[in-house]
Amino acid sequence: MSGRVYPLQDNQARAVDPRDSVWLSASAGTGKTQVLSARVLRLLLREDVAPEQILCLTFTKAGAAEMATRVNEVLANWVRMPDEALFEQLRAIGAAATPDARDRARMLFARVLDCPGGGLRIDTIHALSQWLLAAFPGEAGLTPGTRPMEDRDRDVLAHAELARLVAGWEERGEQALIAALEMLSIRMGPEGTRAWLMRCANAREAWFGPGGWQEADIETRVKALIGLPIDADERAVAELCSRRAIDIAALNLCLSANRAWGTKTAATSIAAIEAWLTAEATARVTLCDEMRRALFTQKSEPRQLGALEKHESSYAQAAAAVLTSLGRVAELQALFALAELLVPALTVGRRFAIAWEDAKAREGLIDFDDQIRRAAALLDRSDMADWIRFKLDRRFDHILIDEAQDTNAAQWSIIRALTDDFFSGAGQREGRQRTIFVVGDYKQAIFGFQGTSPENFRLARDEFARVMQGAAENLRELARQSRDPVPEPRELRDLGLGPSYRTAQPVLDFVDRAIETIGPASFGLGE
Repeated sequence: MSGRVYPLQDNQARAVDPRDSVWLSASAGTGKTQVLSARVLRLLLREDVAPEQILCLTFTKAGAAEMATRVNEVLANWVRMPDEALFEQLRAIGAAATPDARDRARMLFARVLDCPGGGLRIDTIHALSQWLLAAFPGEAGLTPGTRPMEDRDRDVLAHAELARLVAGWEERGEQALIAALEMLSIRMGPEGTRAWLMRCANAREAWFGPGGWQEADIETRVKALIGLPIDADERAVAELCSRRAIDIAALNLCLSANRAWGTKTAATSIAAIEAWLTAEATARVTLCDEMRRALFTQKSEPRQLGALEKHESSYAQAAAAVLTSLGRVAELQALFALAELLVPALTVGRRFAIAWEDAKAREGLIDFDDQIRRAAALLDRSDMADWIRFKLDRRFDHILIDEAQDTNAAQWSIIRALTDDFFSGAGQREGRQRTIFVVGDYKQAIFGFQGTSPENFRLARDEFARVMQGAAENLRELARQSRDPVPEPRELRDLGLGPSYRTAQPVLDFVDRAIETIGPASFGLGE
């Protein structure tokens, strides 16, 4: 049945108390969407909360639409629902089942429709950013006519800009850049190459501002990131193949055992070892793979170990020492190969990223990341923040964030700016309690490529907890010193929803074991 309200259980019921600010960790199937909707309903039922004071933010348009539909369907049902059924729904979400609450519930649908904008403010963070920039284009530094970039705009502009870049490289004879683009096309294919270039373009902070990568230092930075000495070259690999770097005694023992064994398989190993021992250091690098294939299986296990141990009892230990030496060579070779891939790939990516910024400015377009970045900067400007808050047609006292694990650092900066004065001083504005409600799941933080992470979710929680704890301590001190009534100090409630209502127990048991094996820290969890 549409607009149905379910009874809340345990932490579900605790999380919807409209007086509290809550940080809710909710696994899949634990009823978080129901809790989020009930939280909005509980806020609307308060006499001191107007619909325009509530802001709901989520990660996707589908999530925003689902939340709006749930809340609006409940409010529409409440208008004509029989008293007893309405009282039952109020009790289900923990609200007072009184005649006054009933009368208020019946009026909420009309009040929501009458509020500025024609309904509750339920947006994605991108939509909120777009709204802010449209309201304050000059303050955000946007030129007249700037508009949000659609998917079609991005595809057409990216194709045109890449074609322009390639034509310029050919005209100026920059063959290294063309060769790098060809290399990417062979490795990744056309679509993969375009995706790589756009990923570089979206990593704006890597190229612009203090600490931005310059073309001349890309190789140095790459080597530092992957653990190569800055001055390392191919001679370092040859050095690992010298007699003092390789365990020659172990290698000779393996040679002796294979000679004693004397089979056709042994002959292959003997030839590989002797070729390696008699070669120059630089030539040995290319012979390492051949010797490894001769002595070891694909699983890195010594070939014919049982037979060879009959001739040399310590063959297993000697083979392990040789494998370790060969592993160091292979690892260093892999790092050099990675650097040889990344340096030209990032050089081309940086060129495209810079051109992309110019192209967007030239065409009067801003993409999603631009909107987030500019909105965050707009709200963070100390000289403009108060003016912007004054000019907004709504003043938000209650902010709810869904799918918070998918919120990256830039998006969190917008939320912090919106809640900047929520908990300062007495933690009130005109006597109203102000709250934040955040719900997410550490285990579903899957958008790492967009800068999200479980750590961001945890760090944001810790920051809000610290701010609210300080505000609560200030209120307690104020209560001791003042004769006037002081609002009740409230700290951030950290709650979790554990029981799943839609997943079979074997699946849940597997998830628990997987997390235990991987380690909670990988999910940003302390336990």
